[in-house]
This record gives sequence, C-alpha cells and structure tokens, in this order.
Amino acid sequence: MTTIAVRGRTLLTIEEGIALITHFPQVLVKNKCFSLGGSRSGDRRVPAIWISQKAPKLGWCWEGNPHTWLGMASADDLRATTGNAGA
Repeated sequence: MTTIAVRGRTLLTIEEGIALITHFPQVLVKNKCFSLGGSRSGDRRVPAIWISQKAPKLGWCWEGNPHTWLGMASADDLRATTGNAGA
C-alpha cells in the first residue's frame, strides 16, 4: 500500500471494485485477482475479490500473506460522474 501511495494512486474500495467488475468483467480472471485496500477497517484483514469454483468471490485475506495471484487494486484518477455529464 505504501508503494501505491508513493505513486500517487488511490486504493479501490469494495464498492469501487464491485463497480469495476460489473462494468468490466474481463478484468477479473482466475489467478489474477485483487485486494481492495481502500475498505480496510484497521485490522490485518484486507477485502479482496477473486475467482473460486468458476465464480467471483468477495471476502478478505490477511495482510502480508504472500499470494502471487492477488494484487492491490488502485486508480490514478477517480472521477465522480453525475447525470449531467457532458452538459
């Protein structure tokens, strides 16, 4: 998470991660899944989305566990949209 902050990026929340895979389901693939560090609650658990038994799963993993298939979702530019986009 420190590396992401140094790069000026923002950690995604659970809501943002779900929105991402709802709009772009192709980003969630087996063995290339992601944590959602923007929704941490202060303990060692980090929310994550992954594929298990051919279906997406929302849960958590322990901070520091070496999962080579689990990255940390982040964005460099989060823009809120309104119903007046382009107006």
